[in-house]
Amino acid sequence: MVFFNKKYKWNDGPYLILKGIPETSITICWLTAKNKNSILLWGDIESNLNQTELSIKKRFHSITIDNLSSDSTYFYTIKESFSLYSIVTVFSFRTAKVDNNNLEFIIAGDLQPKNQVTLNTNNIMAQQINKENPNFIIQLGDLVQIGSILKYWHFLMKSLPLMASSRPILPAIGNHEYYLFHRNKTFRMFFPYRFFGGKGSYYSKNIGNLHLTFLDPYDGGFAGMNSKISNKQKKWFVKDLEKAVKDGAGWIFVILHHAVLSNGEYSGDIKLQEWILPIVSKFDVDAVFWGHAHLYEHWQYQYGKNGFVINSDDIIGDNPIDFFCIGSSGASPESNFRLFSHKPFKRKILKWFNLERGVVEKKTTIQYPWNREMFFEGKMGIDQFKKDDHHYFHLPCDKQGNYLDNPGISYNTESKWFGYMYGENTLHYAKVKIKDNNCIISIHYVDGSILKGPDGSLSQEFIFKMKIWSV
Repeated sequence: MVFFNKKYKWNDGPYLILKGIPETSITICWLTAKNKNSILLWGDIESNLNQTELSIKKRFHSITIDNLSSDSTYFYTIKESFSLYSIVTVFSFRTAKVDNNNLEFIIAGDLQPKNQVTLNTNNIMAQQINKENPNFIIQLGDLVQIGSILKYWHFLMKSLPLMASSRPILPAIGNHEYYLFHRNKTFRMFFPYRFFGGKGSYYSKNIGNLHLTFLDPYDGGFAGMNSKISNKQKKWFVKDLEKAVKDGAGWIFVILHHAVLSNGEYSGDIKLQEWILPIVSKFDVDAVFWGHAHLYEHWQYQYGKNGFVINSDDIIGDNPIDFFCIGSSGASPESNFRLFSHKPFKRKILKWFNLERGVVEKKTTIQYPWNREMFFEGKMGIDQFKKDDHHYFHLPCDKQGNYLDNPGISYNTESKWFGYMYGENTLHYAKVKIKDNNCIISIHYVDGSILKGPDGSLSQEFIFKMKIWSV
């Protein structure tokens, strides 16, 4: 393998991002195998693309078009033959509405195409997401297998344009984008958003009355499989949420890659828990989404309600917050990792402040191996998986919400503590519909049907009412 090869060898794209104002701006990105000038034609009539933009001589091309009309459809083409399109193709996109309180978007998890199986799963997932016709796509990181090897970005481009050439994609950075040697320059080249913090890849975006905060769990330096966040980002996170509340955001979602909570191969990250949980509780955010673990999981947790907080002066949460792991929208499922062969293999010591006693107490949690009997003939969504890839599920409590202490059912003693609800080891994506004062979050198999569990009674669809924000 050649690391850090500066020569991209393929014509790939196009795909869209949102650098500017969503109502009046779009950024079109594509790559060419040679350093060359490249021509973009666009307009509001498909048969009359009368606007011309020239991208100067280079391999990576990115053109931002401003001063567009809101809630309007535009067409574009690029005078190149791309890997996915053998002939010059006309694409389209639609700008957002002003004061838009009616949004539909997709949240996709880890993609990581690395072999023929995952190339196929990514392609199938991209086609399904395109069929949903969302306003935009949020991606939770680990787009590629190794961020420093350009071949893997080409693998991503074998499917990404299928879903992102007609609507923008807003990605979070994952640990695989930092591979190797803790570098994120290639991610920043492919997705040239206006990042804060210099070297970090964190940013925020307002779309209608929705505020999105994207975090970078790795900007503080290399930390192996753990997170490491700079103090600069921590201060920015608080200021970003303060501003969102002050500006009257109707909905606030926090987006990151690294798992705050997980029953996957790597359990939840203590440093992230200690940092994020008090902040999202203070600002009463609507939901937090991450990937990293290649499975679906859902928690509902009201910080401090059980009488324990991380810091003695933390504000107890006014409402439960929903946490979602959307971890496999193309990547190999979590059951392919070391989840069955271990003895009780993850012990953590949590330090929590007991509000009633006024002292810090240590809580030891244990993560147990998965139970091979917890599977059913469900919808993996595709037929490319190996025959021994069973469709595992994780229901740590009974239908009445009573937690079961049997480690063969509840794999992690953190489950009850953090309000773990349900999980499945399957390809999936999330769909979010915002209309006026309501928000519906639903989880879907790759065929578009709603994820419903082993007997069809655990429909993963959640309805939220707009909160009144307070600090």
